[in-house]
Amino acid sequence: MDYFERVIRLKDMEVWDIRFGKAIYRMFILDENRATESKDLNLSPNEQVFEEDLRENLITVKVYSEQPVKAAHITLIDQFSKQLTDHVALAHCDVVLTFYTGKIDDALKEIFKAIYQLEFEQLPLQHLSHFNQDFINITPP
Repeated sequence: MDYFERVIRLKDMEVWDIRFGKAIYRMFILDENRATESKDLNLSPNEQVFEEDLRENLITVKVYSEQPVKAAHITLIDQFSKQLTDHVALAHCDVVLTFYTGKIDDALKEIFKAIYQLEFEQLPLQHLSHFNQDFINITPP
């Protein structure tokens, strides 16, 4: 990993940019604030999960890149996401990592709007000049 930078930190979402050489990824860590369901786990059709194995909170990690993710980067990005979520009670959380191909700037706009019903550009600049943006009281409806 050559470079990483946190783009934004809200109560239920962090966004990170990660670079390996010319490969650029945008990683979204989202606290879904709900119990994990079997459909969240990206299981193959022949895999089963028992309800008692599902944890009480779901954290999704969505990684976007404009090119397909390089196989050599998957494990490194997975380890990095686990380091960033290590402060939560992982015994009570499922952390699910998924990779997507698409424009990373569009992904930020779409996810921000889907969660907060707000255009990312509407976030006042003064809120981005602090280490932590939790105080801005953006709460999903």
